[in-house]
Order: sequence, then C-alpha cells, then structure tokens
Amino acid sequence: MLILNLGLSDEEYLQQIAEGRDPVQEYICEQNLIRAGVPPETAHEVAPIFKKSNHSSDEEALVKRVWKRVLG
Repeated sequence: MLILNLGLSDEEYLQQIAEGRDPVQEYICEQNLIRAGVPPETAHEVAPIFKKSNHSSDEEALVKRVWKRVLG
C-alpha cells in the first residue's frame, strides 16, 4: 500500500473533491510534469486544469506552454 502526502489538510482534500477535482490524480500529474522538466510552481499551477473540459483562454495558453516544454 502506498501512502501519498498530498500536502493538504483533510478539509482542503474534501473541498477539492467537492469541486469535482481529484487531488491524488493532480498530485501524480504534478510529479510527472516536474520529472519532465516543468518548474514545480508551473506544474502545481497547471496540474488542476489538465482534466478540465472547458479552459479559459489563459488556462489554454498555460497548458500549451507546458506541453511545448514537455515535448521539447
């Protein structure tokens, strides 16, 4: 059994679940982005919006910048 420290309190975790987010999936995405060379601050910012179906124009631009960085 693997236990992850998401850096969230129980209340923060439950709030994210209530918002329809998946904190564990976001954490894994963030770690993978960091391993791919994305700065930790950017990975933390972009991980929650990868799964969203409708992005604002700013979010779309951020996702594109991160993909360009990952794909080289």
